Amino acid sequence: MKPNIAIVTPLQPTYSETFLRAHLERLPFQVHHFYGLPKMGYHPIYDGEGKVLSSDQKWFNYLETGLDTLWGENGWGYALRRRAMVAYFKKHRIEAVLAEYGPTGTYIMDACKQAKVPMLVHYHGRDAYHYKTVERFGAKYRRMFDFASTILPVSTDMFQQLQNLGAAPEKMLLNPYGPNPSFFTFQDISANPPVFLTVGRFTAKKAPHLTIRAFAKVVAAVPEAKMVMLGDGELWEESKNLAKTLGVYEHINFAGPCKPEQIAATHHQVRAFVQHSVRAADGDSEGTPVAILEAMKSGLPVVATRHAGIKDTVLEGETGFLVDEGDWEGMAEAMLKLAKDASLAAEMGNRGNARVEAHYTMEQHIERLANAIESAIQQNRLV
Repeated sequence: MKPNIAIVTPLQPTYSETFLRAHLERLPFQVHHFYGLPKMGYHPIYDGEGKVLSSDQKWFNYLETGLDTLWGENGWGYALRRRAMVAYFKKHRIEAVLAEYGPTGTYIMDACKQAKVPMLVHYHGRDAYHYKTVERFGAKYRRMFDFASTILPVSTDMFQQLQNLGAAPEKMLLNPYGPNPSFFTFQDISANPPVFLTVGRFTAKKAPHLTIRAFAKVVAAVPEAKMVMLGDGELWEESKNLAKTLGVYEHINFAGPCKPEQIAATHHQVRAFVQHSVRAADGDSEGTPVAILEAMKSGLPVVATRHAGIKDTVLEGETGFLVDEGDWEGMAEAMLKLAKDASLAAEMGNRGNARVEAHYTMEQHIERLANAIESAIQQNRLV
C-alpha cells in the first residue's frame, strides 16, 4: 500500500507552476493536497479532500484571516485550522508532509510537530531571495530549518543562499526541475526560420523589456526575424507599448498564456529560446527556470543571462549563449549569431537536448524527491 503524504501549496498551482503539478501528479504516494486562497497568506484553507479547514463558510475563513493579520500566528483562526490539520493527519495516517515554498513550511511546521509527522520543504525562487520575504520569515526559516527533515533548493546558487539563511548543508538536497516528457520532445530545428521564443510571466525578474530591446536590434539586421512571447503578467501592456515605440510590434506575437501542448508545439516552430532573467529591485530571483529546460529538451539553443540556476543548466558556447544581467546589447549579438546561422542553432540545440537527458529529466527530479520523502518516512517509523 502506498504511504499517505500531504503536499501543501499556497494556492492551487497556476499554469506556470508546472513543477507543483508534477509533484501532485507524479510522486509515487497517495497524495493529499492542502492549499489556500489568494490574499489569505500561506496557511492552507482547504484540506486534502477539498473541504474547508475549521469552517465550511468561506466568509468565516476570510474573517479569521483578517483578524490573524493583526495577531499573527497566535490568532485563533490559525489555531483552529492548525487543529483541523492535525486531526486530518491523524485520521488519514499522513506519514510525511511536503511544503511547497519556504513560508508555507513555517506555517505548517507546528501542525507537523504536534502530529509527529516529518516535513520536507521545497524552495523555488522568490521564497529564497525576495528581500521582504526573507526579512519577514528569516527567524521562522531558521526554526523551520532545525525541524525539517530535508530542505530542497533547485540550484547551486539557491543552495548557497539557503545556507546563508541558516540551513545546514547536510540537510539540503539539490533538486533541479525537469521538463514534462509528455509534452516536450526533441525535434531538429535546422530548417526553422529566425523566430525567437519566450515563455513565462511578464514580471520584473524576467525583464521582458530587455528582451524586446535586444530583439529590436536583431530586426534591424535581420528584417525577417520574428519573436513569439507566451505568457501574461503585470508588464504585458508595458511590453507591448515598448515594442510599438521601437517599431517591432508587428514582428512580435504577444500570444498570452497557452496550454502546455500549445507551448510544446511552438518550440518546434522556432530557431531559439531567449530569457533575460535578472535579480529584480525587490530581490525576487529565479530558481532554475523550467522554461529553459523545456527549450533545451525540445532541441532549442538558449540565449539567457548568468542568473541563478541558468548558470547550472546552460553551457556557454555549447548549448547556448549567456550574458550578464542587463546586457541587452550582448543578448542581441548572441541572438544575431543564431538568426544568421541555422546550423549553429541546431548543433547547440542537439547538445542542449543531450544535457537535459543526462542531468535534468522529470524522472530524476521526481525520483530524488520521492527518495527524500521515503527516507523521512522510514526514519520517523524508527522513532
